[in-house]
Amino acid sequence: MAIIRTFQNSDLPGVFEVWMRHWQAAKQTPAVSVSILERAIMSRQFFDPESLMVGIADEQVIAWGQWFIDTETIDGEDVRVANIAALCFADDPGLAICDQLLQAIEEKLRADDVKLIRVGPVRDDKNGYAGLAPIGYGIGVPVSDARTGSLLSRNGYHVERSIERLVVNTSTYRPPVNRAFLQFRRSTRLDHLPVLPQKDRTIKAMSHFDIERHILTDHQQQEPLAVCGLWMGDPEVQVMESSRAILALRLIPVTDFYGEPIRSDANTDDASELTDQKQYLIASLIQSLSNRQIFTVETAVDQSESKLIEQLKQLKFECVEHGRQWVKNF
Repeated sequence: MAIIRTFQNSDLPGVFEVWMRHWQAAKQTPAVSVSILERAIMSRQFFDPESLMVGIADEQVIAWGQWFIDTETIDGEDVRVANIAALCFADDPGLAICDQLLQAIEEKLRADDVKLIRVGPVRDDKNGYAGLAPIGYGIGVPVSDARTGSLLSRNGYHVERSIERLVVNTSTYRPPVNRAFLQFRRSTRLDHLPVLPQKDRTIKAMSHFDIERHILTDHQQQEPLAVCGLWMGDPEVQVMESSRAILALRLIPVTDFYGEPIRSDANTDDASELTDQKQYLIASLIQSLSNRQIFTVETAVDQSESKLIEQLKQLKFECVEHGRQWVKNF
């Protein structure tokens, strides 16, 4: 008989095995080991075993889920919101218990006065899942993970938004050539500096990344024309492969290595559409990364941002995967 309980340290190998089998069933084979999964999830300073539930049958882990609770302001009211960042089950035994597991998680969340549940990390910067294969930047629940989509649908969840994963290869990259880009080549320079997240939760969640801010600066005025972020896997922590990077179009608050906040012009922070300057910055950045042994760059964009997606495709990004973030109100 299957039981559901909170996580124990001895469950780690089983949690890993379920992670691998779950994603293999979704036609993905993540480059993850037990130690990588532990560093990404269980070794976080904010990790709480009470927020990770496992399903056990014949003393083996067959399913598990983890969630995080935050307070958001919705319609002027502070609301407790949960994000189920992982919901995994292995083979037929896991499928048989997945509804029971999800319902047990919901009971815990109701007891914690949660009013809204979202499922699937999107552009994660505070839960530790960003960079963990196959999550990447986070596109919610991939469409290829049809079993999870079916589970959520029959338990009263609906799709809140759809997200696309866009990827570009740097090794053979040639940036587009146009008149504006030629002018920027003569009148601007590219600067970059290593930065640290400003918020405590983000610092802890992104400790496996080396983070840089890249800036296109006007030679004459010394003014920033465009800014973007780049997240690279720290080779010493080894959660995300060092040959991959994440392009962050939405900037997180950061400081320099002396703790001084780094400000950027508000006009450079709008991620819904790329200015000519930002397109040039991204193209120049991608072209330079193969020299740093970074061969793949990805980003995640809401499907509703059609103009942004089209602009990224013009910069030779390709859509490789679709995802959905699901939601349920209590």
